[in-house]
Amino acid sequence: MEEYRGASLALRDSVLAVVVSFLLFYFGFGEFIFVFPLLLLASRYKKKVSALSILVEAVLVVSYSFFTRVDGLLGFLLMCFELFIPLSLLAAGATWLATEKRGIGTRLFIALLPSLVFFAIIYVFLEQEPALLGEYLKITENAFEALLSPFINVGAMGEEFWSVFCTTILLIVVSMIIPVVLCFVCVTCFSYESVLHSRESDWEERVARLELDGRAIWIFLALWLLVLLSRFISIPTIAGIALFNVTLSFTVVYAIQGFSVLYYNLCKRRRFKSYTLFLILLAIALLAPGVNIIVVLGLPLVGVLETFFELRK
Repeated sequence: MEEYRGASLALRDSVLAVVVSFLLFYFGFGEFIFVFPLLLLASRYKKKVSALSILVEAVLVVSYSFFTRVDGLLGFLLMCFELFIPLSLLAAGATWLATEKRGIGTRLFIALLPSLVFFAIIYVFLEQEPALLGEYLKITENAFEALLSPFINVGAMGEEFWSVFCTTILLIVVSMIIPVVLCFVCVTCFSYESVLHSRESDWEERVARLELDGRAIWIFLALWLLVLLSRFISIPTIAGIALFNVTLSFTVVYAIQGFSVLYYNLCKRRRFKSYTLFLILLAIALLAPGVNIIVVLGLPLVGVLETFFELRK
């Protein structure tokens, strides 16, 4: 009887988590955290309950996108772009659960692997369908024109300049897509881990002492050097996109170390929860234009400086 009651509660909470997660995805504003309710199930029930809920959510999200998109290859391409971040986050959530015993660096890398695979599949698909990419670019240009026409005279720019402008914006977005996924993964997984370990006395100490392998700094510096050189040396577009994605992802990782350093030093003056600081910084990053540059640039810089100087004394 007790086992039946436990199964009923798990089913009820799983359905609720899936519904809440889908609503966050549907309305868009909560997409960066929509996997969190599904991961939260693992803090109360077995991990397989959470993993099964993630699978159900993935089927639900794909089905919704499939039936709301137009037919044909163009509709399929639009669906792929629409699903890239949601499916990447769902897969990252599942891999995060499966790699519980590994270090944070390894877990983040494995969590990013599905998004890299999705990215490669979309790229190969577009390589086989260049005309389809042209159609998509035309749709994007029309969307940008509708969005910006109330503020600027698009017609005065000239057709060629406008086309280059839209393509450049798309390249910038694509060059940042993996770091964006990584940021969303960090928000989701840190929220989950904070709940999971909230009653453990050493959790805050582990957050305050988080440190990257010192040898990683040379990879980080080499990547940024390559980015600078790419401004003077012609490289294939896909190589440039890959370089920016990898470099910015490494920058996000050093921002994690910077957060740990900041939390350690703040705790010396006043004891409080790491998740409180995390939410404050997240709110500044999302809601305070201009001021958020301090968070966006400051945390990676602190993380890098920690490699050369002892900032946790």
